[in-house]
This record gives sequence, structure tokens and C-alpha cells, in this order.
Amino acid sequence: MGGHESKEKEAQILDIFSQEERVHVHALFLKIVGNQHALTEPFLKKYVTSWLPQIDQLWRTIYECQVNKGHVKDNKVSELRFGAFLGQVFKGNYGEKANILSLLSGQVGSQVHLYQLYKTVCSFVQCYLDITAKDHATWKCSCNADDVGRMSQNILALDSIPRADDTSQYRDCYEVENWIAREPMFLRMFDRVFHKIFPVLAKHNQDTMLESFLPVVTNVDWSKTSTILDTLSISFINRNIPREQQKTWRLLYSNRIHGDSFSQLTRFIMGKGPSVMVVQDSNGHLFGCYVSTSWEIKPTFYGGENCFLFTLKPRYGAYNTTGYNNNFMYLNQGQETLPNGLGLGGQLEYFGLWIDSSFNSGHSKAKPKCTTYGSPQLSCHPEFTVECLEVWAVGPEKKKNDSDDEEEAKTSILDKDLAAKAILELAGKTQHSEGIRDLIEDEPEMSAEMKRKMNTIPKLL
Repeated sequence: MGGHESKEKEAQILDIFSQEERVHVHALFLKIVGNQHALTEPFLKKYVTSWLPQIDQLWRTIYECQVNKGHVKDNKVSELRFGAFLGQVFKGNYGEKANILSLLSGQVGSQVHLYQLYKTVCSFVQCYLDITAKDHATWKCSCNADDVGRMSQNILALDSIPRADDTSQYRDCYEVENWIAREPMFLRMFDRVFHKIFPVLAKHNQDTMLESFLPVVTNVDWSKTSTILDTLSISFINRNIPREQQKTWRLLYSNRIHGDSFSQLTRFIMGKGPSVMVVQDSNGHLFGCYVSTSWEIKPTFYGGENCFLFTLKPRYGAYNTTGYNNNFMYLNQGQETLPNGLGLGGQLEYFGLWIDSSFNSGHSKAKPKCTTYGSPQLSCHPEFTVECLEVWAVGPEKKKNDSDDEEEAKTSILDKDLAAKAILELAGKTQHSEGIRDLIEDEPEMSAEMKRKMNTIPKLL
């Protein structure tokens, strides 16, 4: 009786896969082992070439993962146990995926050395970049080993890169599970790398996994300019902005193209909808902001709670609004009594991020944190010099239609020059044309008969 129940339970292991996927598992197993009946380490090494450096640990992971431990005899893995491993890889929960990652990192008992874990995560990140290289077609940027290490450090929430010779740096599987649960970006990388090695998932289960982290970029001539962003930095920013804005980016402003001019900056970014600004200071720190609404010149703070600040170098960080105040965005120029420049968070003269109207200088003041965004100091020093600055519009571009043309024809020069309008408002002056325009707009349209009579008058005279 017990043996019958055991066989039934064994047969249910592959039920986690669809019928189509079970066919894929069977075909892949035959591809690896040929006319043999079991998977052995030499077969695996021959099949898996260079995608994952931890090839020795991969074999151990297959037969020691939670679902297979104690079921593999004589170092031979059956098709059933091979499928069970793949089920844990692709369909497993956070704990089961953490078990796979820990085993790949040389887990001993329930402990894994932090340096080995870090190196394994670096391998997955680098493999992911290699696999998805074609996704970068519209971007002209890349990643180096430091970029990969910085992203891996962020995934594992490490303050510094662990040392191989530090025997005190061990973590248990529960900590690894917590890290994985907080990092959906890494989980996508994990799945994509394993899918490259073991392609068994049905097409409808691949869609989300195969989506690129990178947006399609437009409005850039890469033969004439370059970006301060690397592939992973773009991915980090893009995964934090609203999903409906992740598909496309377009360049609005770069001081490498448009010059170190605050008036040029405001000219190109105002009224363009949600955008991302990235700043590089003279010490190499890279940081910036996402704003959920258009930049406008105003004498007061404005914006929405979806805005956030971020850091990219020397480490990653995203800082959302705290609810303490509504000082999300500020843009002003030509004022004598108010700060002139672009700022986010904090308060006047003490911004979480500030670009002065001189353009070349700014500050990031946060002791201990920015009240609006909960962010630390973003730049290397509280006062910084702007080395490079880019602004990218994100999401679909609003199409201009005929009604927009009609509205533009009715627009006052002060509507277009928001700085002048703000000055008048601060001085207590009102636009007298506002009331006149309202009256004109409220008047009923002239009838065809009246137009005919009016046209007749000049002829009679």
C-alpha cells in the first residue's frame, strides 16, 4: 500500500508543468543524455557550456535541491528527478529558489558564505546581460565588471563587497530567501538565465520573463552623443517608474548636446509630461529623480506623490515620498525673492536635490534624511558641481491634434512665458486679458446669416 502511494506521489511531481511543458522536459532530457536512461555529471557538463560558471555546483544542485534530496542514487538523475529540479527552478516559491541559489553558492548545511553568494549573483547578472544583448538595440551603452558588482551588491543589500578570506561572513537560507523576495528584478534574471540553459516553459509562461527591462529609446543620434547611463542603471530606474511609462524613453535634454545652460534646460523639459533627470557630479556620483508630471515654472512646490529620488553610483537606491510634506517639485527663474533653479524635496534653500539657475552648481542636503523623500545625501558632497545632466521623457508621447492648434492660437504670450506670469502673480498683478478672453470664449458663434450681412456692408459703402 505504502509503495503504491509513493509511486502516485512520484508521478505527481511533474504535474506542476503543463502537458506541453512535460513534452519539452522529456525532449530536453533525451537531448542531454542521448540513448542513456539517466543524467550524469559528464553529460551535464557537455551540455552546459559557458552560460553559468558554477557548473560544478550546478550538478550538486540538481541532486541535492529540496525536492530531490535523498532520492538520487549512484550519482544518476532520472528524468523524473530532472523534471523535479526544473519545477523547483521555474515554478518554485521564494524558499525553493533561495535553496537553488544557496546550493549554487556552495551551501554547507544551512549556511552559505557571503562572498560565494555574491559571486553567484554576479554570474547571474552577467549571464543575463550576455543573453539579452540584443535587447539593447536602441541604446548605445554597456556595463563593466564594476557595474555588475554594484547591482549584485544592491540585490543582496550589502554595504560593501564581501571578502573571500572573511570566515565570519556566513548567511543562512532564510536570509537568502528574504533577499530574493525583495528583488523581483533578480528573479527575472534568475529565470531568464535558467530558461536559456533549460528551455522547457510553454510560450505563454515566457512572456513576462522575456520582457526587457530596457525601454525603447527615441530622439537620440548616438553618432553625435553618448549617455552617462549604463545598461543596469537604465534597468534600475525603469523598473521603479509606473509600468505604463516603461516602454519608451526619449531624450529631452543633455548638456553634451544643448550646452551648460539653465534656460536651455527649462526650454526643453517644460510641458513634456513625466520624466527622469540624471546628474553626474564632478566626483563621479550618479543620481537623479523621476517626476510624475510636467515641469512648470511656479513660485511654489507642486507635483505628485509618485515622484522619487534615486542614486546609481556609488550604490543603488530609490527613495519614495514619505508623506511628511508635499514639496515634490520646484522650478523657478528670474526671481529676486525666491530661489532660482530646479529642486525636489526638503524646503527652499535646503533641497533633497537642487540644480542652481547658474546650471553648474547644485546641492543635496539631507541631515539625516530629506523630509520629503527620506533620501540621504545623493552627491559626494552637500554642494556639488554638475559634470553631466540628462533629462529623459518617459512613456508614450502625447500626440498634437487640431484642437491643440486651436488652443495655441488662443494662448496669450504670458501663457507661454510662465516665468513672466509668475513674476506678475508675485507682484499682485493680474492678467487683464484673462477676463476679456473668457468673454470672447463665452460668446456664441456668429451665425451664417449674420456673417453674410456683415460681408455685405463694405460693398454697400
